[in-house]
Amino acid sequence: MLNVKNLKTIFPTDRGIVKAVDGVDFSLKHGEIVGLVGESGSGKSMTMLSILRLVPPPGRVDNGEIIFEGKNLGDASPREMMRIRGKEIAMIFQDPMTTLNPVFKIGEQIRESMRIHGLFKENEVFFRDLFKKKQKAKEYNRAIELMKEVGIPAPHLRYNDYPHQFSGGMQQRALIAIALACEPKLLLADEPTTALDVTIQAQILELLKKVNKIHRTSIILVTHDLAVAAEFCHEIAVMYAGKIVERGPVDKVIENPKHPYTKGLLASIPKITKVKKKIKAIPGNVPDLAGLDKTGCAFFDRCDEVVPRCKEVEIPMEEVRPGEFVRCIHYTSKGVRASG
Repeated sequence: MLNVKNLKTIFPTDRGIVKAVDGVDFSLKHGEIVGLVGESGSGKSMTMLSILRLVPPPGRVDNGEIIFEGKNLGDASPREMMRIRGKEIAMIFQDPMTTLNPVFKIGEQIRESMRIHGLFKENEVFFRDLFKKKQKAKEYNRAIELMKEVGIPAPHLRYNDYPHQFSGGMQQRALIAIALACEPKLLLADEPTTALDVTIQAQILELLKKVNKIHRTSIILVTHDLAVAAEFCHEIAVMYAGKIVERGPVDKVIENPKHPYTKGLLASIPKITKVKKKIKAIPGNVPDLAGLDKTGCAFFDRCDEVVPRCKEVEIPMEEVRPGEFVRCIHYTSKGVRASG
């Protein structure tokens, strides 16, 4: 369904070019769920915005291909992208408080996407021209169905509520309903559970699983929580400083991580055991992308497996096992560790 090849997104600044997304490669099959995992500032959200060609200026996609069902979205006209956004590819943004329009009713915001994309227009031309009220009724009924599907109680009553009358969890459900309104084939979920408590997080993730199972909707989940990705995704891609440093099937990445950064993320997850253990933190901070060297690994100054060559050579992504990829100097071809 989706094949991203060597995607690069840059931002010109007074301090130099910031490579927010730097040579990202991954693919997604029909009905598959892929997780993009990493710390804040690693390029996850910008990758999603690049796919939809919504990179805020002065940023721009500088290189690469985004092939969606055989079509390169980089070659699509603005009109074609408007047709694709919301109808073929929809996005759930991470903060419903700033995404929902505060002066429009929730139900009307769900209906808006159907109206813009003409969900009931193509097959109902006659009714559209002579009985526009019937078209509006179809959109209203569809919005009510969506509100039920995402678990908003009493949808007939809540249809006319404004965003401030919804809790955070209900607002997130409304965003999911908006994203599902035109039955997209691909759903981009940008940290949809970040601002929610643990119980609501579980409900939202269960809802997305249900959408994936019933509608066979492919999903890319952006999260900084490896535990969430392990529970939810089929494959995981770990990002650091604009690059994917490891990707593969979720069980392989979680049970046998290869990149030191992935190991560090897993080691920093609290575990409930009888024996008390100190949580191991990753030292240092995410690097300033404007000051990164052109060669070498961006993780070298935080890595406990670092060798001199880590900073000296460009490190490619290697397939170490079938379907498993890692960007680390310690791994050459076929998963054999280098001597250093």
